[in-house]
Amino acid sequence: MPDKLKVAVIGASGIGQHHARWHHLSGSRVVAFAGTSEESCATTRSQLQAYFGFDGRAYTDVAHMLAAEQPDVVDVSSPFNLHKEHAIMALESGCHVVCEKPLCWDVDRDLDDILADGQAVVRAAEQAGRSLVMSAQYPAGISIYRDFYARVRGVWGKVESLEMEMEVKGRRGPKVREDIWIDVASHPLSLVLGFLPGGEIDWATVSCAIGERENRARFDVITSEGRCDVRFVLRDIDEGVPARQFGANGFLVNWEGFADDEGIYRARLVHGDEAVICRDFMHILIDEFGKHVRGEGGRVVVSGADALKNLQYQIALLKLADWSV
Repeated sequence: MPDKLKVAVIGASGIGQHHARWHHLSGSRVVAFAGTSEESCATTRSQLQAYFGFDGRAYTDVAHMLAAEQPDVVDVSSPFNLHKEHAIMALESGCHVVCEKPLCWDVDRDLDDILADGQAVVRAAEQAGRSLVMSAQYPAGISIYRDFYARVRGVWGKVESLEMEMEVKGRRGPKVREDIWIDVASHPLSLVLGFLPGGEIDWATVSCAIGERENRARFDVITSEGRCDVRFVLRDIDEGVPARQFGANGFLVNWEGFADDEGIYRARLVHGDEAVICRDFMHILIDEFGKHVRGEGGRVVVSGADALKNLQYQIALLKLADWSV
C-alpha cells in the first residue's frame, strides 16, 4: 500500500467537499470526484481547487472513474438513495469505502427493503475483503469526551444515562417529520453504539415521536452493567446556529465547530466554564480510517457491522413511532 492513499469522492459538491479536504489533510491524495453533469463538475472543481488545491480529474460516470483511477478509497457522499449502488460498485472494484450516513435509504422502498439494502452493502464489503466505515462521526470523539468528563467530574464510571440534542438547518429549505429522522437519527444512535458496545435496546421501553419539525426518542439500553436511559431530540430550525449537545450521566457538552488560525476546522466541547479543543470528529474518523487502510493501526470508528446495527435501530424505532404529535 502506498504512503499516500488515492481517494475518489462520489458527490463532492455538498458534504463531500469537506470529506475530500479531510482526506487531503490526513495525508491522502484526492485524485478524482464524480458529479452529475459537466457544468456541476466545473463548479465543484473550482470549489475544491480553492478549498485545498485539488488537482485531480472530474467524471460524470462513476464506473468510468473507478476503472480509470483505481482508487484505494472511495468516499460515497452521493444522495442517500444512491449509497447502496455506489458503495457496492466501489467495493466490487476493490476499494475501501467511506459511506455517508445513513448507510442506505430510499423513500420509495419500504423499511424492510431498506434494511436488506444495508445488509447487501455490508455483505459486499465482507466478500470483497475491504473495509467499510460510515461517517456518523460522533463516536470518534468519545475518548476526548471521557477525558473531559474525568477532568471535571472525576473517574469515568458506569453510563446510566445518555442524551443528545441535534438541530439541523436544511440548505434547501425545512426538513419535516421523517426527513429529519432519515438525515440525523444515525448520529445519536452511533453514540448509543459507541458508549454502550454490546448493549441492546429494551423495545418494551421505547417511546418515539415524529413531529412536524421535531423528532424525539427515549428508550432503555440493557448492558452487562445494567440499564442506561437514552433520550434524544432532533430538530429542524429556520434561523440561528444549530445546537449540538450530547453527554452521559448528565454531563452535557455543547459541540461547537470553528476554523483555527490556519483555516483548519476544529471542534470545541464546552461544559459550563470549562472547554476542550480538539480535531473535528470527522477529521478523526477519516484520519483513523486512512491509517487502518495503510496498515498503521488506525481504527474503523463506525464499522460496517455498526452501521448496519445503526440502520436496524433507525428503522425499528421509526416503525414504532407516534406520528400524531
